[in-house]
Amino acid sequence: MRDLLLTLTTCGLALWGFALLALSQERHVERVFGHHARPAPALRAQRATGFTAIGLGLPICIAAEGAGFGSLLWVVLVCAAAMSIALTLTWRPRWLRARLFRCFNPHP
Repeated sequence: MRDLLLTLTTCGLALWGFALLALSQERHVERVFGHHARPAPALRAQRATGFTAIGLGLPICIAAEGAGFGSLLWVVLVCAAAMSIALTLTWRPRWLRARLFRCFNPHP
């Protein structure tokens, strides 16, 4: 049960991190929210948060599954998260307009 929760946490962090990275690009912000992106310092902070969220999954996976399988699991989860965010941006970009990202939307 503990391993499952840690794996789901890693998956959630990877999804959130890639969504933050995608929404730090003007093109994606315009498709999701309907307006242009924010100033450069806010974008840098958002990108740093995205990379940190993705990177935090590695020690969590290693703690849950060990170094060998944990690192492999992290790579697979990161790839799956990246693909799911890319597909969401392609077919249903408005789905990323969840309450989670309202704090990154300067024009509510």
